[in-house]
Amino acid sequence: SETTGNLMTWILYALMTNENVLDACREEVDRVLPNGIEPRNEHLADLVVCEAVISEALRLYPPAPFFVRECTHEHTIGTEHPIRIPKDASILVDAYTLHRRSDLWPRPLEFDYTRWMRDLKTNLKPKLAHSFAYLPFAAGPRSCIGQNFALLEAKLMLAMFVEKCNFDMVPGQRIVPDVKITMRPKYGLLAKISRRER
Repeated sequence: SETTGNLMTWILYALMTNENVLDACREEVDRVLPNGIEPRNEHLADLVVCEAVISEALRLYPPAPFFVRECTHEHTIGTEHPIRIPKDASILVDAYTLHRRSDLWPRPLEFDYTRWMRDLKTNLKPKLAHSFAYLPFAAGPRSCIGQNFALLEAKLMLAMFVEKCNFDMVPGQRIVPDVKITMRPKYGLLAKISRRER
């Protein structure tokens, strides 16, 4: 889908601009999938660095950067400066801005996949500053029904890309997010792709 394609574009951008991230993904993929074996379902759970890289790309570059909800009954939010939201009001939730708030995310503009690494003992993801601090697939009963498939598909593609390819960003590009219904690089993203020799 377009959203998964945009996600993969931003992941490749992160890998090409953060060599440590590419190295961490590649080390994990080479360990979990030695000698180029075909990935199977049982391998995917062991790709925890790849999973964390995907989560961080979704935080900084959500393919669906905003979504709209309709207020089903009147609400008042806030205490110091309360705001009344009337019934039937449309509420725009800006995930792009939410995911970059410094009160919710330390070093919010830095691509830091380690913020998503699971605890080695419990296998749990780190606790968020707020339960609604991270909304790449929206939330609640109307969240994206394809999110589990999209995450699985992205993890598989990421593993295969780093296992089989080298990619270098073509210099001199201006990479600017273009926020419309989906978010993509405004001027595209050019890369030199070559087969990885092992």
